Amino acid sequence: MTRISSIYHRAHGPAPTGAEAKQRNHDACAEAWHKHGLAVIDPEQVRDDWTRQAIINEANRQYGKRG
Repeated sequence: MTRISSIYHRAHGPAPTGAEAKQRNHDACAEAWHKHGLAVIDPEQVRDDWTRQAIINEANRQYGKRG
């Protein structure tokens, strides 16, 4: 039997909302970090002004300023 990724089963269910959507997003970001070393950070969720600006500056440097 061929195993199919569970991601295909998610496509047929209802889209999550509210707390469930936030939890799924958090889980996906955590998995990206732990498995791939990829950090997904929303600057609006960073409370420290200096750190938030450093993240924005680095994103602008790497990807260009947002339009």
